[in-house]
Amino acid sequence: MYLKQLWYLNLVVSKGSFLAAAREAGVSQPAVTQAMQALEREWGIALFEKVGRKKVPTPAALLAAQRAVDLHAKLEGLAPRDEPGPSKWTLGRDAATFRTGMAPAAALLYGPLIEHIWREHDPQGLLQIVSGSAPELLDALHSKELDLVVAPRPRRYEAAGISVHPLHTSTPTVCARINHPLASATSLKEIEAAGWAVAGRAGTAGNVIEEAHQVRRLPKPRILVQCADYSALLNLIANSDLLCVVPHPILLHGRESAVVCALRIREGLPQYEVCVFWATDHHEPKAAAIEAIVAALKGRNDQSGSSWSCPVFTDT
Repeated sequence: MYLKQLWYLNLVVSKGSFLAAAREAGVSQPAVTQAMQALEREWGIALFEKVGRKKVPTPAALLAAQRAVDLHAKLEGLAPRDEPGPSKWTLGRDAATFRTGMAPAAALLYGPLIEHIWREHDPQGLLQIVSGSAPELLDALHSKELDLVVAPRPRRYEAAGISVHPLHTSTPTVCARINHPLASATSLKEIEAAGWAVAGRAGTAGNVIEEAHQVRRLPKPRILVQCADYSALLNLIANSDLLCVVPHPILLHGRESAVVCALRIREGLPQYEVCVFWATDHHEPKAAAIEAIVAALKGRNDQSGSSWSCPVFTDT
């Protein structure tokens, strides 16, 4: 039952950080953090200690990681020899892998198109979608740990050696369940005491409402829940009294649109430009795939631009 957590622990130790381990595993950094915390709770020991600003593995963590490798080798020996295939422990290295970093909302908006184009180039290749904040993802792109990034353009970002093309401008919207006591609110002041749920961590829509409160000198919003993605977020909003911000109205399309409404807030929320980023010096064989994916994203942007179909406001 601990195989996944042990795999993550081995990656953290071998790669040197939680972020690098998450990128290698194709999961979010919080997923790795939660797995390490679960192991610490189960074993009753500390696996990492702070040295300056970094977390370094304790001797117990190093020993556990080595035993995890030994355990993996023994498990591999149990596998039938007539059913060869890549192990999950080495899948990202042995298979043809296209690593894409996307902000949570971007993964919903652009993930299917990227998967489709990559599949045309390599039907058997692995597509890894890694989530994180824009600065984290762009750092990984600069260090060639990612092949492509779709995320908000950070302020004062200088794309040295990186090509960038804008895809859309966010239109952050405050949302609540239909018949929510605050569903008829028209100003931030009216909802300043509400509880909030946000998707992801720094760089996500949660920071939009925080910035909006700060600009208008309102108390800091009460962020009570952090979700892994917008699907989970909207499901939570539909079944609670929490509020949320979605960065694009198309995210409200689907079953949640029948039970979630957009509030008519007068004040504009901070907007940001969502772009596709890619390295200019990529070599074959991925260069052709990157070129095709970027062309497809540009083509979709040219056809729809910022005119994605939006849900109708629900009167309550």
